[in-house]
Amino acid sequence: MKRIVRQGMLALAAIVFLNSTAVMAQDSEITDKDLYNYALMMQVIEQMKAEVSPAIQALIEEQEGFTTNRYEELKSGGDNEAKLKEMGANDFEVKFMGLIIKEKDKRIDAIKEALNLLAKSMVGVDNYKTIKQTLSVDPDLKAKYQEISTRIAPADAGA
Repeated sequence: MKRIVRQGMLALAAIVFLNSTAVMAQDSEITDKDLYNYALMMQVIEQMKAEVSPAIQALIEEQEGFTTNRYEELKSGGDNEAKLKEMGANDFEVKFMGLIIKEKDKRIDAIKEALNLLAKSMVGVDNYKTIKQTLSVDPDLKAKYQEISTRIAPADAGA
């Protein structure tokens, strides 16, 4: 009985896999415009991600009595008061770490929200998922994506 159930489950899994592969092949035609929009969207998200650390760094530098080195020492404690106390943090440091984590979480949530909004409006959720998934397995599409990304990347404004 168990063998029959297992064989049935394997057969069902194979049918679902084959059908989903066929459907993806039919419905997942990735256009150049979709890939361009995806690359543009990812540029925006990467720029937003790149701003998180400098914002946290600025917050630390503006706070008298707290240094980047101390932040690095306490970072693994997050905003867990008990863990921070075990690590030797005083009351001020516990509160300040809470503020830092709150600010970091707020920025990460904003990035997630922006990604969702951009995915819906620029490429569509289904296309977003298809492109993301296909990029990990299709070297030709990945090369095309990297070429587009390089072409639209912002010029370095630093240095």
